[in-house]
Parts: sequence; C-alpha cells; structure tokens
Amino acid sequence: MMKKIVAALLCLIMLLSLFSCSVDDNKTNQTTAESVTQVPENNKQPSKKYFDIEKIDLTTVKYYIYDMNGDTVFAQETSRPLEISMIGEYIVDICIGMGTGISIHQYYDAQNNRFSDEYSYVAASSLGGLVAYIDTSMENPIYNRKLVVRDIFDKNIFYKSFNLDFAPAVTMPIESARFTDGENELEIVYLSERPATPFSATLVIRANGDKSGILCEQDLAMEMYEAVLNNEVEIYDTIHNKRILLADCTTPYNGIPLSDCEQLKYAYTDMDNDAINELVIDCGDTLILRYYEGNVYLYSFTFRALYYLNTDGSYTWNHTGQDFEYGENKLYFEGVALKTKELYRIVNDGEPNVEFYIEGKQVTQEEILKYIENNSKTRVEFEPLEATWQKTISLEKALEIAAEYWYECYNIKPGDKASETGFPYGILPKNSDNANYKIALAWLVDGNHYSTIEMIEIDSITGEIILPDYDLDGKG
Repeated sequence: MMKKIVAALLCLIMLLSLFSCSVDDNKTNQTTAESVTQVPENNKQPSKKYFDIEKIDLTTVKYYIYDMNGDTVFAQETSRPLEISMIGEYIVDICIGMGTGISIHQYYDAQNNRFSDEYSYVAASSLGGLVAYIDTSMENPIYNRKLVVRDIFDKNIFYKSFNLDFAPAVTMPIESARFTDGENELEIVYLSERPATPFSATLVIRANGDKSGILCEQDLAMEMYEAVLNNEVEIYDTIHNKRILLADCTTPYNGIPLSDCEQLKYAYTDMDNDAINELVIDCGDTLILRYYEGNVYLYSFTFRALYYLNTDGSYTWNHTGQDFEYGENKLYFEGVALKTKELYRIVNDGEPNVEFYIEGKQVTQEEILKYIENNSKTRVEFEPLEATWQKTISLEKALEIAAEYWYECYNIKPGDKASETGFPYGILPKNSDNANYKIALAWLVDGNHYSTIEMIEIDSITGEIILPDYDLDGKG
C-alpha cells in the first residue's frame, strides 16, 4: 500500500514539473514577442507588423523596418547586439549595443512614417511618446550631464531638462526610471556624486492636466541662450568648426578671449523674421549666435566687416583699397549657413568717378539717396553683459596691483636696479590659470632675458593677491 502511495506522489510531482515548464515557456515566448533578440533555426523572425529580423550567419543579422503598407523603409545588417521592441501600437524601438554598456536607440513612427534622432543613455520611454535620456557633450561625456525628457520625434512638442548630481565616474548612473501619474512624473533611481550611492527622486515633468512643460521653438531658443551666457552649454563655432564654451571664444580681430574683454554687451533681435530671436554680442567685433534645431551656432564678424547692425539683420560695411567701397548688406540663413545679400553699394575712387548700386544694379545718386530714405533702419540696442565667467580685473590693473605689492614689500619698482647684480627689475605677466593672473617679479638679464625672482597670482574677479606655496629658487 505504501509503495502505491509513493508511486502516486511521484507521478503527481512529474506532472506538476511538466506543467511548470510549460508556463515558463509561455512567459519566454511572450517576452520574445515583444522584444526580439533571438533568431529561430529557420533564420526568420516570427513576422511583426512593422519589423523583422533575419539571421545571416552566426554573428550577423539583418533587420527590416516596415511602414503601415508593409513596404520596407529601412534595412540594415549588423553584428552588434540588437534588440527591437514596440512602444504601443505604432512606435518601433531599435536598440543597438555599442559596447561598454552603451546602446543607441532610434525610433520609427509607423503611423506618421518618420524616424527619430538617435539617443544614447536612454533611461525610459513611454506609450505617450516621451523619452528620458542623459544628454552629454561629445568632448566631455562624463561631466556636466543633464537628464532630458522630450517628445521622441519633435522637441517643439515637449522638452524639459533636469540638472542632477550624477556620479561622474559612472558611465550610466541611472539604475531605473519609469513614467508615472499619466506621464506627468518620472520616478528615478540614480547614482549621485562621490561616493556613488543610489538616490531616489520623483521628477515633475509637468503639472497634472496642464502643458507648462511644452516649449515653443522661441522658448527653447531663449532657454539655450541663457545656458550659453551662463557658460553651461557649448556652442558650435562655424569659423573654427568646433564646439566651445562662450567664455573661451575669442574676438575675431585681435583673438582676445571673451573672458578677458572688459565691456561686453548683448542684445536679442529677430533678424530673419522667423519669430525666433538671435543673440548678438558686441565685443568690439560682432558675434551672432543662432538657435537652430537644438544647437546654438556662432558666426563671427570683425568690426570692419560688420558694424551698425540693424534689427532686420542689415548692417553697414566698408572696404579700403584701390577703391573705397561702402554699403549695406542683409544677413539671412539657409539651414546652418549664414549668407549675405547686398542691398546697396557705393564705389568711390575719387570724384567724379563715383558709382552707385542697388542690389547689384547700377543706379544714379538720386536713386540711391531715395532708396536709403525709403528704407530707414532701426539699430540694435545693446545692454551690458554681466557674466560670472567674465574677468572684472584687466591685465593692466593686475600689473598695477602687483607693482604696488612689491613696492610695499621691498621698496622697489619696475626699472630700479638691484644693488647686488645691477640688473633692472621688471614686472611681467605669465600664463593664466583658471581665473587668476600669474605675475612675476624678475631681473632683466643681458637686456633681453628675464630671470624670475618671485611669483604671485591675482584673482581676475576680485583682484585679491594669492601667494604661491612653492619656491622658485631664482629660476625664470
């Protein structure tokens, strides 16, 4: 009797085990149907409405993206880790691993037949078409990162950013994130600054029921300009073809860093009448910054090439040479490119040989005077720019402070001769570090070489004297 009971129990256990495996298999199949990474032996994925993955060989697959008519809109082979999934009914999420834990996400909207930008460091996406990701700079991808939440396909519909204290030593500091409260909030767990410890936060994307987070293009532009003026985001220098912070930009004529310029001025004006302002900086020369498709571009002009800038983007110029020419041009944009159109020009190589042109066509003096009278302009009005990165102590002032310091310490001034050597004293600037001027007290040796005696630093913001904690040993 006991043997029959044991046998019955063993049979029951085997049945339960088979049933359990069947449930697990169903779970696996459900997961694979939503996030396709495996390719079956027949080399073809179970057909999805908007994508397929085909196995090419042991290391390569080819994926296809289809529109609502079933036509292929994109196909590509890859040997990288690939995962394709659906967000809701129409959005395809294509995720390709790039190594070191970094993946690139691109989305396809089958309903509107459009692809998104590519996103790295994606933390979460939503059925409502939002994506949360970490925005980084190409030059410094670990520091100065921010969390961005935006519409996947059009940042003009929704865009909002958050500055969080992400741990700089961690490539992807976000451990988990999910949209809640009808996609009005984002719950996030991330690693904060050293020591890298998990921190939980609930970020308000927008107040429930309102659209306060939705920014128009003009709002986005003004937000970006503010960040540029605060030296928080880089701009693209179209002259030198590189990204740079505003404080590190130089004046086009003399090459002086903006941080060293004493009297910067700025103004906003809509030069091309597209309802989005440009930011103009007067630094003796003229710098024009323009927001375009999420970036800010810098266009530089020397004072002779552009002066008397008007609100409609027109400006005065002059050329000197064999013929003296002056006139008025108008700026306009074609994509990123900044172009000019000639409005009028006067060529004067001495009386009576004066020529007048309107839009390239030669006219009489009376015609050009009438043109100028009928096309009056409004000058751009600038106001002082007070930036935290801008030096308020000039180099000349720093040299004066250093001279006063050494006169009080040693009763010497530039030009005095040292009693022990007969060499005259000099005060000269050295390289600048951070916000400080390095100033040296030196002997002028053999008429053209300075040998440093002592070095101090002058804070370029406050003028405070900072004494070094090292000895120079008389070396220059």
